[in-house]
Amino acid sequence: MYNVLKRAEEINVGEPWFKVLRLPNDVFSIQEPRHQHGVISFLILGSRKSILLDTGMGIRDMSTIVDQLTDLEVVVVNSHTHFDHIGDNHRFSHIFVYDDELAVKRLTTGWSNDELQFDVSHDSFPAGYPQGFDQKSYAIQAVGREKIYLLHDKDMIDLGNRTLQVLHTPGHSPDSIMLLDHMNRSLFTGDTFYPDWLFAFINEAWGGSDLKVYAKTMQELTWLIPELDYLYPSHTKPLADPAVLDDVAKAFEIVLNGEEVKYELIEMNGQELKIYYFDGFAIVTQKNAC
Repeated sequence: MYNVLKRAEEINVGEPWFKVLRLPNDVFSIQEPRHQHGVISFLILGSRKSILLDTGMGIRDMSTIVDQLTDLEVVVVNSHTHFDHIGDNHRFSHIFVYDDELAVKRLTTGWSNDELQFDVSHDSFPAGYPQGFDQKSYAIQAVGREKIYLLHDKDMIDLGNRTLQVLHTPGHSPDSIMLLDHMNRSLFTGDTFYPDWLFAFINEAWGGSDLKVYAKTMQELTWLIPELDYLYPSHTKPLADPAVLDDVAKAFEIVLNGEEVKYELIEMNGQELKIYYFDGFAIVTQKNAC
């Protein structure tokens, strides 16, 4: 993995909920480290406009942070529609999401307080709740359909001096995408890869995980490794070494084939899960997935 401290400059934005780093290739990471998910959004600067890849948990106003970092027009691209990536969507006028009926429905419905209780328990905040946070009223606001624009696999997003290609990467969720910046040899991976527990167990009517599809996605991504210098993951660390994609693809094959590998059984939010441990990451599945 890249040493982030050597490749990043921390920016003081006056809001302790966020940790902002200036990264290579005109990119800022906007991390929320005071929640256990450690979700990371990315502001990707172009010459004419910029992309905000995801809008975090919505616990603090991310738009005020973005305004400090750029004067350019900003459009939001959602890597997928899990709650911790769409929390401040409602503060922006253009929301791009993969063309998936359930994903669009989730954006236009939002997330209710009842749906989010597991993820906002006091244990989810290692340093305690931020000042003014109310667990009983926390929810993700819906956005109007008129704000939503649809993306498709291989679409190109032109920012002026750089173009990003949309890659549909299902597995973690049906609507998951990555953004590929050919010119800057960079890949923004969303939740399809990050150096931590990779969630391949989600079982929800609005769009769950698929272990076999996830494995296929990771195998297909290995072809990109020679073309990449940077991965920008959406949790834990904002920079990673592209070579890890090959390790992840092999790990998914090991899990699918039932090969011997270290694992443990846990219970999370009423689900029985298996965690398979590898060097630098883990794969989490339903107990009986394999």
